[in-house]
Amino acid sequence: MTAIIVTVGPKSINPNTLRNLIEAGAESFRINLSHSNKKNLHEYFEILNSVGINPAIDTQGPQLRVSNTNLSSDIGSGQKIKLLFNKEKSYDEKGLYILLNHPEAIEQISKGDVIKVDFEGFAIEIIRRDTNTSCEAVIISSGPILINRAVDINNKTLELSTLTEFDKYAIDFAISRGSKEVYASFISTASQVKSLKNLIGDNVSLISKIETALGVSNVNEIIELSDKILLDRGDLSREITIPSVPIAVFNILKLAQNKSEVLIATNVLDSMMHSNLPSRAEISDIFNHLAAGASGIVLAAEVAIGNNPVSSTAFLKYLIKLFHNYENGFHGIGRIDKPPRHLIGEELYNWL
Repeated sequence: MTAIIVTVGPKSINPNTLRNLIEAGAESFRINLSHSNKKNLHEYFEILNSVGINPAIDTQGPQLRVSNTNLSSDIGSGQKIKLLFNKEKSYDEKGLYILLNHPEAIEQISKGDVIKVDFEGFAIEIIRRDTNTSCEAVIISSGPILINRAVDINNKTLELSTLTEFDKYAIDFAISRGSKEVYASFISTASQVKSLKNLIGDNVSLISKIETALGVSNVNEIIELSDKILLDRGDLSREITIPSVPIAVFNILKLAQNKSEVLIATNVLDSMMHSNLPSRAEISDIFNHLAAGASGIVLAAEVAIGNNPVSSTAFLKYLIKLFHNYENGFHGIGRIDKPPRHLIGEELYNWL
């Protein structure tokens, strides 16, 4: 049976919801380090362990992210700000700043570089590099800016450490607590996989996340060295065009046949983050990936921050059962019992 993997977050990290998620069909639980710190990492482990769940961790990896900022959502274009790269240094709280998570990135940033945060339109241009830990920039496009959001530099690929310092701490902590899986973000080369395998040892599975253009290019080598791979369609769309993402995904599913388990993540049941019902396009998307050989589906934002974590999971489990019924020759007309009302709610129950 196809696996369901979920990412826990503010909307799901309580014992009652976690028990319901297990009943709904979730088989594996992850903690996303990109939205964590030491304090809530420990808290999450305690809560998950209390209901018998031993979670995996999902690393921050080699992606530039906003660690901290004092910019408000209504900040306008033309304002000057500091771009900071070392949290150990003190900075002027009176001035506007953005603190980024990979200190080594500053050596690769130059005057004129345009830096964008997430997908919401916020962008700055580098004016000059002040020190080896800070740059001066000007805002050229306004938009919301939130902690932990990804940062991209136009027409430039940065060489960043495979793991952040927090990743290293969290891996040690998780393995000491019995975790058996590490999801490694933004894996692009075979050498990255080898170094991570050496770090985590033979008793912990490494799931390499393919979410860069270079990762797609090197996917054969990554498949050979990894225990599983995960295709993150959201972050991959930062590096290749959105219409190209399904082409890359389905090609990789073909390449991985009989070699590796492949998990599909991002934009699976986005509609259900805010609605009680899925879209018909999402249903077709899930069936297409199952038919192409996906061995697992990941509900990330849907369970971590969505309004319907349990019903999303139960509905996905229902679709997986329908698909396997089709595989057994029932062509869509074999009877599959609906998920129980207490898991999916009255509206979705009646819709089915």
